[in-house]
Amino acid sequence: MGKTNLSTGLAGLALTAAIAWSGAASAAENIRIGLIEPLSGRIAAVGQDALNSFEFNVEQINAGGGVLGGRKLEIVPLDNAMNAEKTTQQLKKAVDLGLRYVIQGIGSNHALNIIEFIGKHNKRHPDKSILFLNQSAVTTAFTNELCSFWHFRFDANVDMKVAALVTQMSKDPDIKKVYMLNQNYAYGKSFQAAAQRLLKERADHIELVGNELIVPFGKVQDFTPFIAKIKASGADTILTGNWGPDMTRFVKGAVASGLPAQFYTVYGGITSSVGGYGSDGKKVKLKQVTEFHENQEGLPADVIEFGAAFLGKYKDTWYTDRQRWLIAMLAQAIDKAGSDDPTAVGKAMEGMTFAGPMGEVKMRAEDHQMQMPLVISSLTETYEKPIVYKGTDYGLAFATDGVISRADTTLPTTCQMNRP
Repeated sequence: MGKTNLSTGLAGLALTAAIAWSGAASAAENIRIGLIEPLSGRIAAVGQDALNSFEFNVEQINAGGGVLGGRKLEIVPLDNAMNAEKTTQQLKKAVDLGLRYVIQGIGSNHALNIIEFIGKHNKRHPDKSILFLNQSAVTTAFTNELCSFWHFRFDANVDMKVAALVTQMSKDPDIKKVYMLNQNYAYGKSFQAAAQRLLKERADHIELVGNELIVPFGKVQDFTPFIAKIKASGADTILTGNWGPDMTRFVKGAVASGLPAQFYTVYGGITSSVGGYGSDGKKVKLKQVTEFHENQEGLPADVIEFGAAFLGKYKDTWYTDRQRWLIAMLAQAIDKAGSDDPTAVGKAMEGMTFAGPMGEVKMRAEDHQMQMPLVISSLTETYEKPIVYKGTDYGLAFATDGVISRADTTLPTTCQMNRP
């Protein structure tokens, strides 16, 4: 009897120890975040830059102790090669891997795919819900008529960016005729619609003399025919949301053709693009709208230190500070929720604020759209910190033209959100 009790007692202790070990192991598991971006194909450079950025941001959080008392964050790269079918395949892989968080942003068509996929998945599997953290897919509808509790956008949407650009343009009396050339997909069409409306609202003295869409993502090899139309229109300014190889070829073609027009852009300052056209960007007086740039006066010490550390590791200029907000706010929301459950974390993130590089930014609860000030800047050869890409100093940087307040970029939403 005694032996049986001892044996039973030892077995019980062993079981208790096993359960305790299992619980400790579970508590120490990394919180994995899928990053669905093009890591191969024509846009691979942009995707790889995003991967570097998010891995670096996660390293910073983990070095500071992680979340929930010591758990680490981990980025899981998922290559969609800028292909719709592969985006769906990677979403299914994320489900199979048990991932509860997905980041994406390069390509609004792919973001729409993710919003729709996750909406259906979460309805069918509420115990395995996934949260979509949008780092740069800016089609405005995503936080208007297509808004979802499961989608949070950390970048300014198209309307906000165009509002900032047009507000700055309205201050320049030399801008009289504008030509628009955008990419023919959800984002480009959203840009087109926003610009048509906002030019009338904020700069009605400016005439829109051209408005075209091109086949996107590097398929247009020669921009000469488009540039000839722009010349014929008499436009003094080009307003464009183009990015990637389309932006690079457009700028280089404009310089080669002697086009006498300046460029107001959303993504002209992406470091890989500056690496592509170099000093030609200055020749077209290229301007960009961003949440910050490294030569902006009065940047907080943490932003300066972060940029220096990123440059030291990757030999690249820190360009997208919103990627820092995304990871930092996710970590804060997990700790605030006391859980890594996406529903609890999403609720914790609603209304959350963060000390951005040019003032407070806020995740608006009504539509999950980040509200922020924006800055318009011009490419220049006069600077304190140059743009560096893959170790090459291009002898260029951005200088501030104007800061557009958060009040001027905060726009109404039509979102009617259903919450879990």
